[in-house]
Amino acid sequence: MSPSRPKVGAPSSRAGQAGAPRAPLNSVSTRIVLCVFASTLLTALIVSWLSIGAIHGDVRDGLRRQAHHLLAHHGRSLASWHAAASARLATSSAIGTPWHDALLGLARASAGAEPGPAFEWSVDEGEPADQRPSPAGLPAPPPELRSDFDRLRFRPRNALERTPPLDCMSVSIDVVERSAAIVGRLEGCLASDVLAERLQASSPGLRGLRLLVTNRLGHVVAASGPRAVLRRGERLPAALVQSALGGDLVDYREGNGARLVGTSTAIGDSGWLLTAETEHAQAFAPAIAIRNQIFAVDVCIVLLFSVLAHRITQAIMKPIKALSDGARRISEGHMNHEIPAPANRDDELGLLTSTFNEMMDRLRSNQLEIEQDRIRLAEKNEELQHANEILSQLSITDGLTKLHNHRYFQDYLTREIKRVSRTRDPLAMILLDIDDFKQLNDTYGHAAGDEVLTSLAAIMNDTARESDLIARYGGEEFVILMPNTDLAGAVHLAEKLRMSVESTRLIIGDGMKPIEITISLGVAVYAGDRRRFFAEADKALYQAKGAGKNCVIIAGAGAPEARPPS
Repeated sequence: MSPSRPKVGAPSSRAGQAGAPRAPLNSVSTRIVLCVFASTLLTALIVSWLSIGAIHGDVRDGLRRQAHHLLAHHGRSLASWHAAASARLATSSAIGTPWHDALLGLARASAGAEPGPAFEWSVDEGEPADQRPSPAGLPAPPPELRSDFDRLRFRPRNALERTPPLDCMSVSIDVVERSAAIVGRLEGCLASDVLAERLQASSPGLRGLRLLVTNRLGHVVAASGPRAVLRRGERLPAALVQSALGGDLVDYREGNGARLVGTSTAIGDSGWLLTAETEHAQAFAPAIAIRNQIFAVDVCIVLLFSVLAHRITQAIMKPIKALSDGARRISEGHMNHEIPAPANRDDELGLLTSTFNEMMDRLRSNQLEIEQDRIRLAEKNEELQHANEILSQLSITDGLTKLHNHRYFQDYLTREIKRVSRTRDPLAMILLDIDDFKQLNDTYGHAAGDEVLTSLAAIMNDTARESDLIARYGGEEFVILMPNTDLAGAVHLAEKLRMSVESTRLIIGDGMKPIEITISLGVAVYAGDRRRFFAEADKALYQAKGAGKNCVIIAGAGAPEARPPS
């Protein structure tokens, strides 16, 4: 059997799937918009990252140049002051000066002490020289040192290794005798108020920067600039202290967590550092502002391109969706559906839509022709089937008597013998012949003989049962096959048929004189042999002919079952 095909107009499973709503993320328009959004966002992020990095680098370079300029300028100022104070200390304690003689006396006095003591003086500019006390009767320092130093200390030679250095920004010189032998070292702490004044003097040029002076341990000793007071006493990170060697900007945080950026430089050979720092947010405020602007522009660009992509995609997908819906409706059998033309008829989608509609017009025309041809073919098939039925019926029917013919009888007999061989049911046969039929033809003509044959066929149809098969065996011979009939039933039917024919008066031709006909019949019962079955019936028929005609002979009986009346 050939596989069944879907009926025209019935939606297939594929068409049903095509008409099902798609998930939003699976639609082509959504994927295009997401692709444009992702590519635009990625491009904007890369360009923004490069731009912000370049701007950040420029701001950082500008800040580093500004800080280095200030550090160089004010570092030189502090270094020159440090050098000048060192020179004044050396001049005031030069050989031949009273201060030098006093220091030699202190060195000789401590020569026998183990370890040697260190002598210190506090320098107070607010008191006259003759009223300033000297500790432990020490000689007062020269007046010219008051403006540069807060504190002085003399360490004899035997105390140099045991006395730690001063915890201030200091200068030192070696005290020698006339013989150039070193007898000790004179040290001085530079005045902190002078240091603060010098840093304050630099404040107008700071431009947001803060200057810090740190000691050797990194603690802030003096500061100037924004929030300078809060930075005093704090310790700077080691990375900032080390930046004095490379001059790079360092990011770090102060004690309260605020983010700072700064760099340092050494103040002469004092071991102290001058640091320029500022808040990170303030230093990079231009870069942050530009970054925010770039971010806002990026958002606008991404949204603009996404909206444009959405509108363009909708403009493209609308005719495509119309094509898809049209194809789905056509697959469902809506052959009259026509896809509306897009706004732009000259682009590829417009041409595709018009081509699709033209194709559907041709398809509908072809379908109409096919349908008409199908109707005509169905009519021809019906006529042919009817003709075949008639031909089939004619092939098994006798044309004159309308009874079954000899061929059909043989086929039917074969089927019945097969059946009764299985079921063991009785099967009987009557073979009959018109008596003196040749004489009738010679007397009345062949047309009259045909009428007699037709009349006899009608009598047999009226007399026999519906289950019996009546066939014209040939010429004036007829056969009746009776399924499920035993010998007695067959004989009864044969006798009934003989009497019906005998009692019938036929009007033949144009003459009004009735004629009488008789028939001879031979009856046989099937006993397992087909040839013998028919041969016995035929033999019984000839016996009936020999017994005087118009009688019924049973196969094997040898004598007439019934005689015609005299």
